[in-house]
Amino acid sequence: MIEPISRDDARLCAGVVREVVRAKGIANDPGAVAKLTVAVARLFNKGLRERDQLMAAAMEADQAV
Repeated sequence: MIEPISRDDARLCAGVVREVVRAKGIANDPGAVAKLTVAVARLFNKGLRERDQLMAAAMEADQAV
């Protein structure tokens, strides 16, 4: 069964997505933001729980954007 993530974990992921979106300048591209959100969620589910590690991995994982 899938367990929902905590509010703090959701805020962590959302914050990382926001920072990467701003850094890459893709705020006006909903498709790119959606792909990035999925990438961050997958990285989080793989075990990346530290903000800095998650941020670095998200910047690398989403090179196509």
